Amino acid sequence: MKTHSLASWFVVFLLITLCIGCASPSQPTRFYRLDAAIDKLGAVDLTPRPGGVVIGIDAVELAGYLDRPQIVERTSTHRLQLYEFDQWAGSLQENLLALISERLQQQLSAMQVIAYPWPQGLKPDYELKLAIQRFERVEDRIELQGLWTLVKTDRRQIMLMQQSRLQEPIQGATIEAGVVTASAAASRLSKQIAEQLLQQIESEKVR
Repeated sequence: MKTHSLASWFVVFLLITLCIGCASPSQPTRFYRLDAAIDKLGAVDLTPRPGGVVIGIDAVELAGYLDRPQIVERTSTHRLQLYEFDQWAGSLQENLLALISERLQQQLSAMQVIAYPWPQGLKPDYELKLAIQRFERVEDRIELQGLWTLVKTDRRQIMLMQQSRLQEPIQGATIEAGVVTASAAASRLSKQIAEQLLQQIESEKVR
């Protein structure tokens, strides 16, 4: 009887321990966005500008391992770490598209930059396609690699195709410091693209 009683109490103790473990609060998830300040900017004027060049940005494509909520860090050549409790707020793909669109519009102020899907009645003269192949923290820096293509819409002709590789040093050891630097890297990529687009489009005008 005593043995049976002890065994019963042991089972009850285990059940209570499991219930306490299940009831304990889990670690809260922290959410981040690239350069969240862009959400505070004024409305974008989508009214067609007579005679102005319109550049349309297709949806930014992400490498499969980046297309997820968790923030990714490369810990070695062949190993990635996913931070389960540090995640992107919303879609990283849409966040990048919004940031790059805004930065390009700032750089190409004489032109009109729109993001896919195009507003009704507004057709781009050029389409920019961007594929992000690498975008992660590596030790004390952010590494960004992307392939971008400029297409002449009416002729479906590729005017430019380039691959960009960028590194930005992180000022700090926190995840948030890495996100701040990731915003800077994406902005720098946008600036490089804008400079090449402007050069290409201006060269076509003089032909």
